[in-house]
Amino acid sequence: MAKTMETKTETTAETAKTSAKATALLRKGTLAYIGLYGAAYERAKTRYANLRTRTDGLFDTLVEKGEVVEAQVGAYTKKRQVKALETYATTTDKVRSFLPSSANDRVEALEAEIASLNKKVKTLSKKAKTPAAKMTTEKTVKTAAKTQDTTVTSETSVETKTPAAKTAA
Repeated sequence: MAKTMETKTETTAETAKTSAKATALLRKGTLAYIGLYGAAYERAKTRYANLRTRTDGLFDTLVEKGEVVEAQVGAYTKKRQVKALETYATTTDKVRSFLPSSANDRVEALEAEIASLNKKVKTLSKKAKTPAAKMTTEKTVKTAAKTQDTTVTSETSVETKTPAAKTAA
């Protein structure tokens, strides 16, 4: 029994040493991990500071270049606009010179003739609208007698009651 106790105490002591070493190694690993992130942060911080000093003037430089380009584009477009207006004026004058001027006179004469014909059509249509005297013949009287007090259907529905047919019957 004495031997088993000694082995138990030895194993317990060894386990304690091993666990102390493992804890120390774990702690060192964690500290190395934290140190790595700290070093990366410091490097990033210095690079950011360097980059910031180099790019501080970059924005102002780009704005100046943009203003120069804007002025150049404005001058170019003004020139192109003037050129386009000149070209338009010269080409329209050329096209108008090719067109006969007598064609415009003929159009005006035809328009006047159309207006006078429209007036004649209106006066003739007014004369045609005046109702003519109704003519009654034996045939119309007989037809009216047959359809007395009925509705006659044609394109326009008209109800006819002819007083002439009542007197004839």
